[in-house]
Amino acid sequence: MITMNAAERFVKVCGEIGNYTEKLTGVSVVDAYFGPEGFHPEKMSTEKTEIDLVHEIHQVFDALRDEIDDPLRLDFMMGELHSLNIVVDWLAGKEMSYAELVEGLFHIPLKRFPENEIDKNIHLLEERISEFPGDDLRDKVTRFGSEGEITGEALQQLIETELQNKSAEIGQMFRDQVFSKMGASVPDKGVQYEAVRNEPWSGYNWYQGGFKSLNQFNIDSKFNKDTLLNVIYHEYEHHVSNLWREKAFLNSKNLELSIVPLHTGRCVISEGTADTAKEFLGVTDDSPRMAVINTLYVLRRMSSINAAIMLNDEGKAAEEAVDYLVNRGFRTRESAQQSINFISPTTKDGKPNFFAPYIYTYYKGRTDFVLPMYLKAVEKDSLPEFYKTVYMNPYSGSSVTWNKAFEWM
Repeated sequence: MITMNAAERFVKVCGEIGNYTEKLTGVSVVDAYFGPEGFHPEKMSTEKTEIDLVHEIHQVFDALRDEIDDPLRLDFMMGELHSLNIVVDWLAGKEMSYAELVEGLFHIPLKRFPENEIDKNIHLLEERISEFPGDDLRDKVTRFGSEGEITGEALQQLIETELQNKSAEIGQMFRDQVFSKMGASVPDKGVQYEAVRNEPWSGYNWYQGGFKSLNQFNIDSKFNKDTLLNVIYHEYEHHVSNLWREKAFLNSKNLELSIVPLHTGRCVISEGTADTAKEFLGVTDDSPRMAVINTLYVLRRMSSINAAIMLNDEGKAAEEAVDYLVNRGFRTRESAQQSINFISPTTKDGKPNFFAPYIYTYYKGRTDFVLPMYLKAVEKDSLPEFYKTVYMNPYSGSSVTWNKAFEWM
């Protein structure tokens, strides 16, 4: 019998949990893998029960405590493993509230946004959109969103042609605005764009390993030029983060870096950096239109979190959550129904919805972790060190380790 070290056991159990979640939900918890073929998740057992997996997880906890000396690396791996334990418990049917699920996965407290806070953002939206055409606020928002709207085959054509060129441009922006400050470089073999349908998300970056990614855009969703550009920046930053993670794995040989699980504290920082990509790249726009876009971003993130709590914690019907997103998030009914697919407790075929807890990572990752630290780095003239910590220290990238990694600031 071959004895595995703690990192190998970590990767093995991640792969087994990925196979377990895929069997139950149709989605693997493993988002990417670029390590040795012998540890590929596809090579791991597909027959482990929740009892087997929890037993293995606790064995890996013990191995990590015994073998990992670097405190940040240990905290990172222990946090990831704790989250994966919660994933197994959740899908095995262990009784837990939605708040316990979200907090257990992402290591952040669940909070419903008060309606008076939503009201403040609606009033701000009224002020910022006042000069745009429309009879009332809802009509103004609807007209604003439909300007330059694109969907279906036209969107597919755009994705598979113009976006490829935009991707190369954004890659160069990262080299000029971020990597140059770090005094370091990373291989980048680019991003391929593809149109898909019947997915709960609007866009997704599938990191392929070998320093390349596949970005998929859901053409069932409606985009306009503004939202599409925001998604491109967001997804490209995911690509960049994984480039640096793969480089760190190849340099350090720390095997746990070769596997990228979902539903952990890593996701909070990953979505936070992706939602802050435009700030990283110095993309500024003080136009009245951008002011409206930024206000809608906050309003829709807040209302989506509240709708997720309505569905998953309060047991409200999907139609009630749709109404809430329409009335409080100023979405079209079609857009609200598309959003419900991402946050509802179950999928249309009755399986547990793997993404139901995930909505919380975007807004909290940006507003509570990444953006405040970025602004602090700007204030202290420490952007080179900030970017090095974000991209060259892979163990900084978790809600468990983020503040500890930035103690130097």
